[in-house]
Amino acid sequence: MKKVYLAGLAKEYAGEWKERIIREVPGFEYHDWEIDSDQTSPDTFFPDDLKGIKAADILVANPGTTPCEGTWIEVGYFLANNTEKPGDTCDRLIIIWPKDRSDWSLEFVEKAGIIVESVDEAIEALKKLK
Repeated sequence: MKKVYLAGLAKEYAGEWKERIIREVPGFEYHDWEIDSDQTSPDTFFPDDLKGIKAADILVANPGTTPCEGTWIEVGYFLANNTEKPGDTCDRLIIIWPKDRSDWSLEFVEKAGIIVESVDEAIEALKKLK
């Protein structure tokens, strides 16, 4: 079974976007950092998150409209582990980029993977990777 790491905003900031994906796209093993990583401190969650990312076949990232630095670390780590050379695009990396997010870096981010505008579009993109 393919493993999917769900990176991005916590439930308290972005609602139940991860739960929706898990519910609407069965057939994957999901890693939700809020549940599957020890959130006691950075000393526990940072390595737990990276282990989850390293084991993942697919990563879905939802940085929302905030800077969300942690999400970009997760995206970069996944990309580095799932491409042959710098500059390659990963067709198993889905990034939700809402219309109201500042687009100053969008052209750069589009080089990384599949860019979608909503959770609905992320769900459809993930279904295609089954």
